[in-house]
Amino acid sequence: MRRRVWTRGRKVMGNLLPALLFLPPATIGISMMFLDREILGRGMPYVVAAPVLGWLALNLLGHYGNRAMRREMTFRLKAERSELPPKPVFVGFARPSYHGLLDAHEDVGHLLLHDDRIEFLGEDHRISLAREQVTAVVFRANVHTLLGLGRWVSVEGVVDGKPVRMLIEPRERDTMLGNLLFGRRLRREIETWLRGRPAKVG
Repeated sequence: MRRRVWTRGRKVMGNLLPALLFLPPATIGISMMFLDREILGRGMPYVVAAPVLGWLALNLLGHYGNRAMRREMTFRLKAERSELPPKPVFVGFARPSYHGLLDAHEDVGHLLLHDDRIEFLGEDHRISLAREQVTAVVFRANVHTLLGLGRWVSVEGVVDGKPVRMLIEPRERDTMLGNLLFGRRLRREIETWLRGRPAKVG
């Protein structure tokens, strides 16, 4: 049995560590406001600093354990596939029906752009869409979008007359902001692939 990569512990830590930097100044500031009965007093700087620290911490720590997961999943991918398209991209994945309390990503793995299809190979899910089944590549909001730190790259298409959607978010970088910026490049490269031209990402 392989040890799981995308664990509950990693999901929890990605939320807990940023919270540990957000909650103390927020608690101190609100307590001071109640004690002083004054909003614009000595507690205000703490209250203002709390979301700033929280945002910075989420950017840096929200993808807790990402580098180790990327390394392990890359090892597994190379062990399974002797031939790979250029530069697989490490991503988070979710089905449209998925609603996670701990993280927007249902699974983690690699996005592969083959000549004739786009494929996600994850720890739990394996999804493949032929090029002719894909109709569009668009950005869609997820919970990370609310904080300006992420969004889905949505690969959309039609299979057997039914609409389908592959939701992916890059995890190539160690920070959430870095992955948000990488998402622009990924969408552009998938669009290039969709037009029948070679695409190189990663």
